[in-house]
Amino acid sequence: MLRLSLILLSLLSVSVHAEDERWFEVEIYVYQHNSNSVEQWPTQVTAPKTNNAVDLIAPVTSTDLTSVRNGLTSCTSQDWATNSNECNTQLTTSANASTPENIPVEIAAAQPATAYTGNGPVLLARSQSQFGDIIKKIARQPGTTSLLHMTWQQAMKPRNQAKPLHLYAGHDFENTYNYDGQEINTNPNNNDIPSFDFMQGIYDHSSKGPVWQLDGTLNIYLNHYLYIEAALNLREEGTKQVLVTKDNLSDTTNGYQITNGITETESTPFLYAIPLKQNRRVRSGEIHYFDHPKMGMIIQIRKMPQPSTLSIGQSH
Repeated sequence: MLRLSLILLSLLSVSVHAEDERWFEVEIYVYQHNSNSVEQWPTQVTAPKTNNAVDLIAPVTSTDLTSVRNGLTSCTSQDWATNSNECNTQLTTSANASTPENIPVEIAAAQPATAYTGNGPVLLARSQSQFGDIIKKIARQPGTTSLLHMTWQQAMKPRNQAKPLHLYAGHDFENTYNYDGQEINTNPNNNDIPSFDFMQGIYDHSSKGPVWQLDGTLNIYLNHYLYIEAALNLREEGTKQVLVTKDNLSDTTNGYQITNGITETESTPFLYAIPLKQNRRVRSGEIHYFDHPKMGMIIQIRKMPQPSTLSIGQSH
């Protein structure tokens, strides 16, 4: 009898918590400005913190990749929302896991979706989005490239309880650059002494997974007001100056003499990580524009009817 009472109290607690949830619908569109900028971007790449982030993109982009399906096994969108750490571990450690070279701009569910209280964020179908006209107007402007468009529903929580979403899009530079921005050396016979970056030190050529053109997190939380916390990196190819140490050959009467320690400055390819970091208080229903010299982000948080509770035996 005591055990039954504890179970009923637990279910009642979950039900009360679900009733207290405030759900909103979120739509986001991110695009790139392809114009030159006089800004000096940092040469040190800071990777976004995505270990605890919810990934609504992987379940969509991996559906046509057998190897990724094998690697992710049971990681649906709900699994990502409720157990993101385990799903991230599966994605990064599975020997079979791979990723597409390009992420499609439109990330959407195959059919209209429904959220339920007590569950995690739910990705919506394209027919449930509202940015169609806005995207057409921006896409027609010269010098812009669409990167990401998606719509979802989520319960808004305080900042200390909110989970960010992992957003990534565009091209994967993994075969050309390491995540730290250094170009991958494709010449196995290169015997030059390693170059030295006076901004960062000896190059770290470690590569850990995809190097997406757009990569970062978006955290939306409720603290009396709604807040949008964006931490995104836009990767863009360029060059930077580094110090390179080479051997010098000089002609002598007995042949050639090698002199070590000749240091020169050279221009080398580099994949910059251009940051967009903002934390803004917003109103629901308003369309908000996050401006940046190299990218733009349009986002709207809309009020929605509060979802019902998923009943036992009901699929979603």
